[in-house]
Amino acid sequence: MVDHFNYDTKSSAENHNVLLIPRPGPLRPNVVNFFGGDGLLAVPKAVGQTLGSSSPLINPILKAPETSYIYNPKEEAGEEQDTSATGSQIALVSAMQARNSARFTVLGSLEMLQDAWFDASVQTPTGKSTKTVNREFVRQLTEWTFKEVGVLKVGRVEHHQVEDASKAVANTTQVGFSDPEIYRIKNDVVGQLSRIS
Repeated sequence: MVDHFNYDTKSSAENHNVLLIPRPGPLRPNVVNFFGGDGLLAVPKAVGQTLGSSSPLINPILKAPETSYIYNPKEEAGEEQDTSATGSQIALVSAMQARNSARFTVLGSLEMLQDAWFDASVQTPTGKSTKTVNREFVRQLTEWTFKEVGVLKVGRVEHHQVEDASKAVANTTQVGFSDPEIYRIKNDVVGQLSRIS
């Protein structure tokens, strides 16, 4: 990945391949943002991913900036390059959560995990110097991937069968035995889930 507008002028003054990207916002308005916050992420020598839209289980966590593109340094400079995706069509970090809640994360830059980038001093092309927040982002990423956050844990399950209290008195019901061993097809059931705090 290369970006001529969002790169670190200290470490990649010529190649422009250390991208400086703000922390990601929420994927959708109704989804909790487990990876957000303030600050810039340094993403050195990234490999971009195009996800498509065929599966709702795969989501981009960190998208490339609008001005970035995929560049192959092995191709000769005189040849025209085929860019199948550019800008925010490219994911730098993506994740999948399967229907059985298994989680899988793909990180496009292994160097992003190095200690040197955890709180490195970087400088944007506009001249602004800042420290990266890679350590905090990687912590959030691993917490989500290894199910330390974003998991609904059920502590207690209760269910009761609703029975008629009396045939003579109309519109009265009572709750039957707690957690009976068997229900019939047309039984009315009341249930309650308690989560672990």
